[in-house]
Amino acid sequence: MKLTISKESLLEQLSYVVGAVEKKHTSKILENILIQVTEDKLQMVGTDLEIEMSSSVNIQAESAGTLTAPARKLFEICKALPNDSFILLETKGDRLLIKGARSRFELSTLPADDYPLLDDIPIKQEVSLPEKNLKALMEKVSFSMANQDVRYYLNGLLFEFTENLIVAVSTDGHRLALSKYTSSSTSNNPNFKIIVPRKGILELSRLLDASSELPVTLQISDNHIRVYKDNIRFTSKLIDGKYPDYKAAIPSNSTYTIELDREQFRDTLARVAILSNEKFKGIRLGFKQGLMSLHSNNPDNETAEEELDINYSGDPFEIGFNVTYLLEAVNHLEGDNIFLSLSSPDTSALLYSKDDEKTHYIVMPIRL
Repeated sequence: MKLTISKESLLEQLSYVVGAVEKKHTSKILENILIQVTEDKLQMVGTDLEIEMSSSVNIQAESAGTLTAPARKLFEICKALPNDSFILLETKGDRLLIKGARSRFELSTLPADDYPLLDDIPIKQEVSLPEKNLKALMEKVSFSMANQDVRYYLNGLLFEFTENLIVAVSTDGHRLALSKYTSSSTSNNPNFKIIVPRKGILELSRLLDASSELPVTLQISDNHIRVYKDNIRFTSKLIDGKYPDYKAAIPSNSTYTIELDREQFRDTLARVAILSNEKFKGIRLGFKQGLMSLHSNNPDNETAEEELDINYSGDPFEIGFNVTYLLEAVNHLEGDNIFLSLSSPDTSALLYSKDDEKTHYIVMPIRL
């Protein structure tokens, strides 16, 4: 194998696939990427057995070949070479030679035959929607996904497909995020659900362009989801599990609904959070006639308190929350004003905005 390629082009291909590769793995070959070179194409593949990223670019190679090389090392070498330089990639026995400007590197390689590529997947469903809408849908809810929870089905994002509607849901058991997208293009067999693992969601979101209105197609099998974008192919295994009934977690009615200036509420939460307990991040909201107070303290007996004028005329009460959960919900809502709906100190709070009525956030209270 021998080819010369610009740093910009090589770095772009590497950036797409390196995210799928684990930094440290018990199997050495899973720290590598697969490099396949033909006379007119360079293709790279990275995988961690859960997700697979494949990217290709047209080139003019001097000779073809296939091998695997350490993903992170190759990426860091390429990134460190001078801008506007051309890079020579050439195999020398079981080594990969990399030359750029006046630099020379040699990396160890492993046989391509041992690389665990995903087999072709039998596609059963296809759903298309604009790229920017898919990215927005995921980003509105992905922050609430669990991370390494023993309830493995929470370590991902639920997509529920019904006729002309896609619902995205995530929860870590303490909060829940839900957003809907009305789609004119539905599956040929609507009414099904899939759970895409956390890493797959993060990598797919990184891949998508927030400004592109071009359609992307989700190809879904019993066990995988696959997405094509330009010369990139993303594939992820699905989580095999039953997602909780998210509809049961959404408050059906609320005693109090309070309208808040979103930025003012966000900034107040951020200030009061400074002196909250670093471990539990607890903050207490108090409500009385025309006023909401926000209060935090920590084990050093330091306190913070601030008040906001609100339109409230109910009975006085207090409720505790993890301030990080409130802030993340407020930061992902759109519009100048948001609504906080509550019933009692023991029930969940609902946050939403009339500028994006298809997105809702539910936060469970905590005892302080």
